[in-house]
Amino acid sequence: MAIAAGFLPSPAHALVGSNSGSAPPFNGLYINDFLGADTFYSLGFGGARAIVANIEAGAIWNGHETLAGRVSKYLADPVIVASGTTQLGQFDWHGTMVGQTIGGTGRYTYQDGIAPAAQLWSGAIATRWISSGTQPYTGAFDATDESFFYPYATAMRTGVASGTTTLRAHVVNSSWGYDDPAGSDPWTISIDALSREGNVVTVMAAGNAGPVGNSVGGPASGYNGIAVSALTSDTSAPPYKQAAATSSRGPGDFYNPQTLVTIPGVRPTVDIAAPGDSLTLAFYGGRTGGHISGTAVTGTGFYVPNMAGTSFASPIVAGGAALMVDAGKLFVGASVASAEMLDARVVKATLLASATAPAGWNNGETTVGGVITTTQALDNATGAGILDLDAAYRVYVGDPSGITIGGTTYVFAGVNTTLGVSGSGGGSGLQLRGWDLGRVLSASGTGGGTANGYSFASALGAGDTLTAALTWFADRTVGSTVASAADMALSNLALEVWRNDGPGIDSLVARSDATYSTTEFLRFQVPQSGRYSLRVVGRDQIYNLNAVPNADTGYALAWRIVPEPGSLGIAALAVAAGITAWRRVGRRRAGR
Repeated sequence: MAIAAGFLPSPAHALVGSNSGSAPPFNGLYINDFLGADTFYSLGFGGARAIVANIEAGAIWNGHETLAGRVSKYLADPVIVASGTTQLGQFDWHGTMVGQTIGGTGRYTYQDGIAPAAQLWSGAIATRWISSGTQPYTGAFDATDESFFYPYATAMRTGVASGTTTLRAHVVNSSWGYDDPAGSDPWTISIDALSREGNVVTVMAAGNAGPVGNSVGGPASGYNGIAVSALTSDTSAPPYKQAAATSSRGPGDFYNPQTLVTIPGVRPTVDIAAPGDSLTLAFYGGRTGGHISGTAVTGTGFYVPNMAGTSFASPIVAGGAALMVDAGKLFVGASVASAEMLDARVVKATLLASATAPAGWNNGETTVGGVITTTQALDNATGAGILDLDAAYRVYVGDPSGITIGGTTYVFAGVNTTLGVSGSGGGSGLQLRGWDLGRVLSASGTGGGTANGYSFASALGAGDTLTAALTWFADRTVGSTVASAADMALSNLALEVWRNDGPGIDSLVARSDATYSTTEFLRFQVPQSGRYSLRVVGRDQIYNLNAVPNADTGYALAWRIVPEPGSLGIAALAVAAGITAWRRVGRRRAGR
């Protein structure tokens, strides 16, 4: 079906790298194009239907030429601000750079962020900035439970009144962090709880404490968001194809709130990777926020080259999620797809399933008894791999097809992609890429475990690359204060691939079974041609502290099959169909 996408943004948008400290600042890669975002732009999706809230230490400065008029709402606890005793809500150099990365736009295409048309909100939590010796700028700050909780609860739960409507963020980015390897800090639990409650895509910087393992801190070390590592660099060959040495990585600790036992280094904590090095970003030099000494630098056209860190990789992914939400809201609103398309788990699973593996990517897959097996699920440094927005569009929406008539672009959805399966128990006759939202029952609790099968309409060829991602929420709750944050339950699901040789003749080919996780992931070459299916299995529950335990778990599954070069694959099928168209000291938190 084709529907109008609406206003088509300008044809080129770019966040630009800088490949030499002494060269002009805009001499590097166009990051948006490099990641495949042009697929969204060419069909009219710039993020216009999405609200993205950047919540971190300080506020985005809306006086820079690339951010003028871009921030439609500032979020900071009004009681604390009114007291006049803190620095809460101040404009900040770091927040301004992150804001541009998400949604900057201006007179030049090289100023644009990943989602240049998205509605941008800015939340601030820092009550005091911490000196870092002789440096004029700092990323360290203090925050209180109250200053922390207000912008997150407002963006994801309470919302912002707009006429007769209450608006809530669809995507939240957090480029800051603190020490929390087990993801058990009340702040981490609070964000996870709000993400689950509001079904909000939350994207967080993994941190810059690499290359050692178990270095991902909160809030990225939680379960319900997307933790992003940084890739280096603009000048490497090929560019942005490996994790930056400073990027934090897993495996992370697991804390069981039922047994009060911590098991070290057993769960994946990085979900995906994006460019986080050699970036040219908007500069704010006012004497507020993290600019704690020296002379204020004024002007609206300043940029800083060679910026690096997971702080800037995270908003790139958040911007990509906003592009997906923009497309999803159009198709859901036109009844082309169900509201499941906008589920945060579907967005996350799609981003992971469409990521590309960098050199050396390793999720621990080994062959056990003839079955490809991983108990790790994701690569410790780059998660599912490198963000690929062109592939994400194809999994999420379908072949990028559209036609422009009278200035309006009509976009096709569901071309060679499964846009969800009716019901919640799997399906058959599926395209070789797509997604679904389903439910399984775990083996503990009420009754035995269940499994949902997903069989493909077409046979797979030997050597085809099969990638599949399974995600679900940890059951975490929070009331009106951080003190009420609590862990309730964590389900253990497994993702399997089966070969179907005939009625009743099925053989297990691969399994992802990471016990202490909310993500399972597989990427491997199909061993031999034949019919295949995916299977989501409800195993057990790691813990369940609910008064009435419920073992029913909702999940999102996304997949894509990339044919072996030279074989008849998805591209050929499209032609045949005729489709043209950080550290923590007390309450001290640090930027990333």
